[in-house]
Amino acid sequence: MTTIQDIRNKVRIFRPTSQEVNFFDPNLNDIATRLFKFKDDQENRFKIWVFTDTVKLETPLTTSLLFSINFPDKVCLANRSLKTIIGIGTVFTDKSKDDQIQVCVELLNNDLKSFQFDNKEGLTVYGNSLQLTLKHDRLLLLEIEACKKLKTIIEHNFPNKAARTDYSDLPSELRKILVKFESLAVTDDFERDELIERLTAKQRKHLIRAIEPKFEEINLFLDNFGNKPLTEGAIGLQSLVELTIELTNEQKKNHS
Repeated sequence: MTTIQDIRNKVRIFRPTSQEVNFFDPNLNDIATRLFKFKDDQENRFKIWVFTDTVKLETPLTTSLLFSINFPDKVCLANRSLKTIIGIGTVFTDKSKDDQIQVCVELLNNDLKSFQFDNKEGLTVYGNSLQLTLKHDRLLLLEIEACKKLKTIIEHNFPNKAARTDYSDLPSELRKILVKFESLAVTDDFERDELIERLTAKQRKHLIRAIEPKFEEINLFLDNFGNKPLTEGAIGLQSLVELTIELTNEQKKNHS
């Protein structure tokens, strides 16, 4: 049995969808070749990215924290060692909320120890997602339940307080476009799929006409960031481009 078949069997009760991907993860320095998506019976959404020796179990999260365990994060720069905890691993942060993160890790202490992470496994908490990196031999159903518990604890104790997003770094025309289509700038694949299903033909046409001519300008703006983390405005523009590409590809399929 192949690794892909084994993972599919482990989560078959959720009837996952599956697709080939070519996704490079800088934290793991590895490429995912398969992505599974599914929901549980409580509508909790999950993804499983399949890498060479590990899988990454991911679920949406809303929190004010950013930290990683065992993997210095190269995406949002939570790459400074905070402390090493016996039975858990090394906690990395960006040094902005170390006191809160120490409290959070203490709240999660027993659950994190239950994973018994080795040196190829760990956890990453972003503002919008919770990710568990696990070896292929994990059962996954147990880890999915544990993931939901971690999510509940983090969101309850460290909510992300809503604040008005500042798009002042964007060029004037791109800022106007993002503000106009802000509700469509969805980063999560699940949400984007559901959004596409809800969009009317008129809304699709309106978005494509506004965004498609700006592709080059948006890409040039995004290229300016180089290896630096994208701002909220840049992420929003990137999401609108991805949505537009999906809509235009869908149109081509329907007309072929």
